[in-house]
Amino acid sequence: MLISTRVRKSPYWHKSMEAGCWRATVYNRIYHPRGYVKPEDGGAMVEYEAIKNHVTMWNVAVERQIRVKGPDAEKFTDYVITRDATNISPMRARYIILCNNKGGVLNDPILLRISKDEFWFSLSDSDIGLYLQGVNADKRFNVEIDEIDSCPVQIQGPKSLALMKDLIGDQVDLDNMPFYGLAEATIGGRSCVISQSGFSGEAGYEIYLRDATLYADDMWDAVL
Repeated sequence: MLISTRVRKSPYWHKSMEAGCWRATVYNRIYHPRGYVKPEDGGAMVEYEAIKNHVTMWNVAVERQIRVKGPDAEKFTDYVITRDATNISPMRARYIILCNNKGGVLNDPILLRISKDEFWFSLSDSDIGLYLQGVNADKRFNVEIDEIDSCPVQIQGPKSLALMKDLIGDQVDLDNMPFYGLAEATIGGRSCVISQSGFSGEAGYEIYLRDATLYADDMWDAVL
């Protein structure tokens, strides 16, 4: 596998390599693992059967987290997205779109509202963090905009609920957690935000590990 030093490796990259990752693409300037089972061993169909019938963990640390925090966080977020940010309650997430002045789509991330004055933009593939900082270059909004060291993995498949219950026990009432609901929990002794979400089409969750550079191994190994 050709590796360039001009592309970032996520905190989970070495764990993906240990798990057998043999191909990757680049997404948000970070290596994104795209295959673990080689063609001679069944390839993508083996992985498809696993997510359709069992449970899988995906390294999606390429979804970089841009935090908007401060007294004007809601006002700023409402200014840059197409839906009404005031209708998003704390500890809920939503799929959102950011557009340019002609209506062209700039990014379609998941937006997590962590608290009254804190939002995380979980990015799809573009430098939207720089865009957000540029929008507020004149400091008209009283917010801080920065990339934080929180990296997600996805737990996807029909057995994802059972796995999550094993991981977090009674910290969160997963049976009554709504789609795009958020919760605080510890996994492997490390602080995480849990989201009932994912883009697989199956039941699933996302685990956003705080201080991922320091604690990636602890969380990853606890899941496995």
